[in-house]
Amino acid sequence: MMRYVSIAVSFIIILLPGFCMAVEEKQAEKGIFMMDEVVVTGTRFEQEIERIPANVSIIDKMDIYNSNAKNITEILKYEEGVTVRDKLGNGKTAEVDLRGFGETGSYNILVLVDGRRVNGIDLSGIDWTQIPLEQIERIEIVRGTGSVLYGDNAVGGVINIITRRPSEKMAMWVEAVAGSFGRNKERVSISGGHDTISGALFASHDSTNGYRPENGFMTKDIGGRVVYDHANSLILNISGSYHKDKFDLPGHLTEAQYLANREMNAHPLDNGQSEDYYFKTGMDFEMMGYGNIVADLSYRKRDSEASFPDPEGVFPQGTRSVNETWSITPRFIRDKGLFNHENTFITGIDIYWSEQKMDSLGGFFIPLTTKTGFANTERDSIGIYFNDELALSNNLILTAGLRDERLEYSFNQRDLTLLLAPLKTKVKKRENAYNIGISYLYDDRSSLFFRADRSIRFPLTDEVSYVDWAAFVIMANTDLQPQKGQHYEVGIRHYFKPGIVGTFTIYRAEIDNEIFYNPLTFSNENHPETLHQGLEAGIKGEFLGWLTIFGNYSYVEAEFEEDPYQGNEIPAVPNHRLNLGFRIHNIFPGLVFSADYNYTGSRYAISDQANNFGEIDDHYTINGKVSYEWRSISAFFGVNNLTNQKYSEYEVMDTFLTTRNFYPAPERNWTAGLAIDF
Repeated sequence: MMRYVSIAVSFIIILLPGFCMAVEEKQAEKGIFMMDEVVVTGTRFEQEIERIPANVSIIDKMDIYNSNAKNITEILKYEEGVTVRDKLGNGKTAEVDLRGFGETGSYNILVLVDGRRVNGIDLSGIDWTQIPLEQIERIEIVRGTGSVLYGDNAVGGVINIITRRPSEKMAMWVEAVAGSFGRNKERVSISGGHDTISGALFASHDSTNGYRPENGFMTKDIGGRVVYDHANSLILNISGSYHKDKFDLPGHLTEAQYLANREMNAHPLDNGQSEDYYFKTGMDFEMMGYGNIVADLSYRKRDSEASFPDPEGVFPQGTRSVNETWSITPRFIRDKGLFNHENTFITGIDIYWSEQKMDSLGGFFIPLTTKTGFANTERDSIGIYFNDELALSNNLILTAGLRDERLEYSFNQRDLTLLLAPLKTKVKKRENAYNIGISYLYDDRSSLFFRADRSIRFPLTDEVSYVDWAAFVIMANTDLQPQKGQHYEVGIRHYFKPGIVGTFTIYRAEIDNEIFYNPLTFSNENHPETLHQGLEAGIKGEFLGWLTIFGNYSYVEAEFEEDPYQGNEIPAVPNHRLNLGFRIHNIFPGLVFSADYNYTGSRYAISDQANNFGEIDDHYTINGKVSYEWRSISAFFGVNNLTNQKYSEYEVMDTFLTTRNFYPAPERNWTAGLAIDF
C-alpha cells in the first residue's frame, strides 16, 4: 500500500507545472507575486538567491508556524536532499544528513546560528534543541560544499538558522502548548525599540514524558538580543542565550524486541543532561564607500553528563565533559564595480580556539562515583579565504574562491586505572579548497548554474584518538587523513509564473579518504574513494490566492568505490525521498489548514557496510494542522503520523555485526496551543 501511495503522490509533482499554467490568469487578476528572496549563507553577505550557483532554499517563519513541527529537525526533513534520523523522537540526538553521507552525515554538514558555527569538535554531534522554533526568522539551506567560505564540515551543505531581529515597537507574546506523551510548553517573549536601538528577550520551558517508558525530555531556554543600527552605516549587535536540559536514554531494541513490543525500554536507567550558553557580539561598518568591515566575536561553553548504570553493577559507565570555544571571524566586503562590471569581493579570516575536558566514570566493577580517566583535548584552527563574484554581463555571473585552512590538535589523555599507557601529543593538519561557478540569469529571475568545488573535512578529536587494546595504550591515529572531495553540479531555478518556482539539480561528489567507522576494526578509518551522486527536484507555488502547494523529490546514490566494500551502498542512505504538502488560507479570515506527506525509502542499517542484512523497510508519515487567528489571539491543533505508521528512523548493527538494532519512532500523536500577542 505504501508504495502505491508514493507512486500516486509522485504523479502530483509531475502534474503540478501544468496546473500552475492553468491558474495563471486567475493569479494575475488577484495580483499574486513573490518577493525577491535574499540570502546570506551562500556568500556571507546579502545576495539575491538567483545569483548564487547552488541549490538554495529558504524556510521562513510562516512555513515554520504552519507546520506541526516541535523542533528544527522536524522542519528540515521536508526539504529536498535532507534525511533526518531521530533516535529518541525529541530532536536532542537527531542526525541530519545532506546528500547521502549516512552515519557521518552530521559531520559532513555545517550548522550555523546567525552565522555562528555550532558544530562540535568531537562525535557528540549537533544539539538541535538549543534554538526554540518560535525564535527563528528563517532557515537557509545551501546544498553542496561551502568549504571555501566556511571551511571544515561544509561538505554536503550549510544550514544557517537565523533568529528574529528585535521589532521597533513594543510587542509581547505569551504561549502555552500541550500534547501527547504528557507534553507541555510555555514561552514568553518581549521586544521593542526606540530610534536606533532595539532589543528582545525570551524564555521558554518544554517537557515531555516521551513515546517510550523512561523517555522523558525537559529543556529550559532564556536569551536575548540588542541591535544598534545607525542608518545602516554602523550596525552593532550583542546576543546570548542559556540552555539547560535533562533527558532519558532508552537506547535501542533488538529486532526481536522491536517486533514484539516497540514501546519497551531495555535501558531504563540511562540518562543525561547538559547546560549550554553562548554570547556573541558583532559589527558591520561601512567605510565611506570603500567597503564594509564585518566582524563577530563569540564564546560558547557546554557542560554535559551521561550516565549508563548497569543494573547488575558489572560495567557501569559515565562521562562528564566541558567544552569551550572562542571564535573571531573578521571579513572585508567590497561591493563595487570592476572595469565597468558589477563585482563583489569578500576576504576574511576564521579563527577558532576549542578545548574539551572529559572525565570517565565507572568501569569493570567500579562504581559511577569513581573517576577512572580523563582527556584534555584542544583543537585550534585558522582559515583564510577569498571569494569574488564578477558580472561578466548583465545576466552572466562568474564566482570563484580559494581557502587555506590549518588545524592543530593537542591531546593529553590518561587512564587512572593504570591499565592503559597515556597519550600526550600534538597533531597538525593543513588543507585547501576552491570553488568556481557560473550563474546565467534568464527570463527575469530564473537562472541556470554550474559549479565545481573542492571540499575538506578534518577528523574530529575522538576520530583521531583511540584505545589500542592489543597494546593497552591510548593512541593518536596520525595516519587518519583529512577527507577531500571533488564536487560538480548543474541546476536550474525557474519561475513558471510569479509566485510559482521550480528547481532541478544534478550533482556528483567524488570523495577521497572519506572518514568512516569500520566495525570490523573498531576504529575510524579513511576509505580510499566513495561516490555520492543524485538529483533534487522541487516546486512551490501559490494559486488562486488561497492555496499554497509544495513538493520535492530527491534521489541519492552513495557507494564505496574501492575495496574492502567496493560496489556496496553506504549504510543509512535512502535512495528515494519524497515530500508533498499544501496550505489552505484566506478562504475564511484567520483560518489556515495544512497537511504534509513525507516518504523515506529503504536503506541499510548503520555499520552494515558489507550490505549483508538486507534493507530496512521504507516508511511514510502524514501530518495535519489547523490554526486560527483572531485579533491578538491565535490557536492551533495538529496531529502527526495521522495513519499511525510504525517505523524507525535510526537503525544500527550491534557490536559484533550479528543483528540489527532499532530506535522506534512515535506513533500517532497530537499537539495544541494557544497564544496571545499583546
